[in-house]
Amino acid sequence: MIKNTGKVSTDIRRDQIANAALRIIGQKGASGLTTALLAQEAGISEANLYRHFRSKDEILELTVDKIAVGLSRNLQNVFRIRSADPALVKLKRIFTLHLDYVEKNEGIPRLVFSEELHSGNEKLKEKLLTSITAYAAELETFIRQGQRDGFIKKTVQPKAAAFMLIGMVQITILRWSLSGFSLHLVDEGMKLWRNFEACVKTE
Repeated sequence: MIKNTGKVSTDIRRDQIANAALRIIGQKGASGLTTALLAQEAGISEANLYRHFRSKDEILELTVDKIAVGLSRNLQNVFRIRSADPALVKLKRIFTLHLDYVEKNEGIPRLVFSEELHSGNEKLKEKLLTSITAYAAELETFIRQGQRDGFIKKTVQPKAAAFMLIGMVQITILRWSLSGFSLHLVDEGMKLWRNFEACVKTE
């Protein structure tokens, strides 16, 4: 629970509430997220909660935005810090960071695979789909770079390879979630990565 230490800006409070929502979803699933629990976890009253958000759906929308921002930050860090690395090294790092980010936030798979997201709020579904598409487009740039530099086969279709990487993340996360989070997510993902790399890299 976040202690209320006084007046904070609206943006900071909204961010705190979204973080609290993700923690609760990690513990109880998206269906277990209630405004009472959320207010308690964020250290504010329910009335104050509604000063920052009009509805629970709006809270979930910001939570999806936060997930997308976290993944985008990983991409930008790899691009900036490892700009001279070969494309496959960058892709491996991105893949690892993605899994590590999810492993530290158990609420992510419980939200992404939830009924609330898949059969509920259309705006929420559209937001997630847009985020996935943008993320895949970023991965494509690394794959195309690898092809230009001669590290990735020219026969590889960049868009398909980008979605293969995302699919590898998703199936690893699903197995991790179904196992009660007992697997080491990065270690499991690396088993798939080695096969992916062997398929796409030049001889």
